Amino acid sequence: MTALNLTRRGKWLTGIAALIAAYVMFGPKDSDSVEPTRTTTRAAATHDTRTAGSVSAPMAHSLLALAHRVAEQTAAGALFATHSWYVPPPAPPPPPTVAAEPVEPAKPVAPPLPFTYMGSYAPNGANPVFFLTQGDRVYDVHVGDTLEGGTYSVDAFTNGALIFTYKPLNQQQQLITGGAP
Repeated sequence: MTALNLTRRGKWLTGIAALIAAYVMFGPKDSDSVEPTRTTTRAAATHDTRTAGSVSAPMAHSLLALAHRVAEQTAAGALFATHSWYVPPPAPPPPPTVAAEPVEPAKPVAPPLPFTYMGSYAPNGANPVFFLTQGDRVYDVHVGDTLEGGTYSVDAFTNGALIFTYKPLNQQQQLITGGAP
């Protein structure tokens, strides 16, 4: 190995080259991350005592200024941690309390009359005959007749209406005829 005899300017250039080499070796690995290492800062501080303070002090100061940009490893890992936005649905409301009073079932009602009034005929002095239809069937009935297998009975003809009785519930119903027979 040959000893080099360096001047003050040569020492200065060698120091700058050493700092650039240290920055390249220990500096950030890519353009997005900045990780100053403590060895580089120590090297800059050590170099600062050996050479003129004007060269290495700004470099050490700039490295220390970038140190606050380095994220903690635990915080950096939290950037990609899994998070869930799921919110459980609210609990269903409690069932209503049942009233102590028994509820009476609805009173059964007779179905609507299935007959339609078509007309009537009253021969000389005889009881009138009423013509009723149900779908495609035509009935000729007199007061007192029973229809539909004992389900309806024709009770009377008063005030322009035929009075029927629904036998299963014994309820009376009217069929308006519109006039006298």
